Amino acid sequence: MASLFPWVTTIQILSFLQIPHLSTGQFRLHTPNNVVIRVAGEDAILPCYLLSPRFPLGPAVQWTLVRPLESIEVSTYKGGTQTESQGKGYQGRTEFFTSQLRRGNLSLKLKNIQVTDKGKYACQVDVSDWHEEAYIELDVTGPYRILPPNNPVIGVIGTDVILPCRLSVTKLTGSFKVQWKLFRTSALIHEVSCSGEIQTETQGERHHGRTELSVAEMNQGNFSLKLKHVQASDKAEYICSLDSKSWHDEMVVELDVTGRFKILPLSNPVVRVIGEDVILPCQLSATIIPSSITVQWILIQPSRKPVEIFYSGRFNEDWQDQRSWGGMELFYTEWTKGNMSLKLNNVQLPDKGKYVCTVAAGGWYDKAAIELEVTATGNRQRRGEFRRGGQGHRKTPAKRTKKSELKEKKE
Repeated sequence: MASLFPWVTTIQILSFLQIPHLSTGQFRLHTPNNVVIRVAGEDAILPCYLLSPRFPLGPAVQWTLVRPLESIEVSTYKGGTQTESQGKGYQGRTEFFTSQLRRGNLSLKLKNIQVTDKGKYACQVDVSDWHEEAYIELDVTGPYRILPPNNPVIGVIGTDVILPCRLSVTKLTGSFKVQWKLFRTSALIHEVSCSGEIQTETQGERHHGRTELSVAEMNQGNFSLKLKHVQASDKAEYICSLDSKSWHDEMVVELDVTGRFKILPLSNPVVRVIGEDVILPCQLSATIIPSSITVQWILIQPSRKPVEIFYSGRFNEDWQDQRSWGGMELFYTEWTKGNMSLKLNNVQLPDKGKYVCTVAAGGWYDKAAIELEVTATGNRQRRGEFRRGGQGHRKTPAKRTKKSELKEKKE
C-alpha cells in the first residue's frame, strides 16, 4: 500500500519526535532574589532559572537593562548556534554559565560593575512560540557612602553652624571632588577638587567668604561645611556630593534658622480657683521661630521629683493619667508666633506648683518659671498676670481703690 504522506521522510519523522513539545504551563522563569546588591568594582550574578521537567532545545536567552525610555541590550545567548553576543558597553563584561544552561540556569555574570550598571534587568527567554521574562534589580554601592544626617540642622542668626557630611570610612584615597550646592537652584556654594597634591577650591558668589571646607578633614572622610554668620535667608536644603573615580554619592541637609530668642518676663504668681482653666504663659521674643524647635514643660512641687509634663511634641502619658480631672494642651498653631504656653483645664489643688518652660533650638535656649497657686474660694487677685488666650494681648491688672485698701486694712 502506498504511503499517504510520501513527502515525509524517515529522517523528518525522527527529528520531529526528538523535539520536546512543552505547553506554556510546563515551564516558567524564576528569579530567587528581587534585588542584588554589590559594591562597585565587584562582579555580580543576576540569577534567572527556567523551571521545567524537560529543558527545551535551543532556547534564546536575552538580558536587557530596562530604562524608563529605552531597553539596553546587555547580552544574548542563541541556543541554536550556542553563541553569545554582548551589547555596546558590555564587551568582555558578561558571561553565561553555558555548562549549566541545560539544567535551566540562565543567570548572567556581570563583571566589574559600575554605578551606571545600577537598574532593573530583564531575563527574557524565547522557545519556539513561547516567550517569558522575569525581572531583577541591581543596586550598586560604593566602597563607602555618605552617612545620613540628623535633619534638620538648626542655625542661630549671627553665629556659625556646621552642615554635616561624613563618609562611612575614615580614610579617602585617590582623586575626588566635593561639592556643596543649594538643593532647589543647584547654585554652587563651595567646591574642592583633590588630585594628589594638587587642590583647587571654588566658592559661590552668594556665600563667598562665609564657607569653609578643611582638606585635612576631607582626607579623613569629613566633608562637613562651616557656614559663618548665619542669616535668615540661609534657611534652605543643601546638597553635599562626592565624586571619586567611577563612584558618586550625595545627600541632603536641611538648615533651619532661629533668632536669639528670649522668653518674655512673667508676672508671678498665677492664681486660679478650683475648677477654672488656666493658661501658663511662655512667649518668645524672637520673630523667626524654627519649625523644629524643642519645647519642654516641667512641674516642680515640694517633696517630690520634678515631673516632665511635655517634651518634644508629646505629653507625658503617666502624668495625663494622674491628672484625670482635666486635659492639657499647647497652642501648636501659634508656635511660629513664639507662643509656647501651656493650658490646664479644670485646675485642682494637686496642680499647685512651679512650672518651668524651656525652649531650645540649635545651640540656643532659654527657660522661665511661673508659679501656679490654686485656691478654694472665689476671692482672689490676679496680680499682673500675663494672660494669653490665643489673642496675644496683655491684660492690665485691676486698679485698687481707696475703699478696697481700707477694707484690706480692717481685715
